[in-house]
Amino acid sequence: MKISLIRIFLWLCVAVQAAFFVFAWTRFAPAIGSMTIEITAEGVGTAAKLALSPSQRWLGAALAAVPLLVMGYGLWRLDRLLLNFRRQDLFTAQSVGHLRAFAGATLASTLLTIAEPPVRTLAFWLMGGGDRHVSVGVRSEQIILLLVCALFYLVTRLMQEGSRLAAENEAFI
Repeated sequence: MKISLIRIFLWLCVAVQAAFFVFAWTRFAPAIGSMTIEITAEGVGTAAKLALSPSQRWLGAALAAVPLLVMGYGLWRLDRLLLNFRRQDLFTAQSVGHLRAFAGATLASTLLTIAEPPVRTLAFWLMGGGDRHVSVGVRSEQIILLLVCALFYLVTRLMQEGSRLAAENEAFI
């Protein structure tokens, strides 16, 4: 698969995530013909979404934006890595740094995504209009993503070792 195609897919994913974020925190619901599509934030049903006050909506969006922005940073670093790969800069310190930053941002974003719904619930409760029941949930996709992040850290260590071996080999020639 070509790197440019992967980059297009990557930025399409960013755009879709941004669109879902907007739909989740506004009253606007996209429609296809007579069918309306309801998009809500995790832990917020359609009725609860419509019942949110503007200040709750802004607070919820601000809290939910943190993991999204961290993931956006990680995807930007992944894009930089793909550009390095296009230039055949495979085992450079810069490429290793981009992959490590992507893995770290993905890890941080996943952990923030797990923490955001209970923090939001507590914030709404402190504002005086929220539920007093706090629940924390971890989905299997999030656990797998955490494992993938650990694997990427291992790959960056292997890339560093490959870079060291290439430099050592270059010194002998």
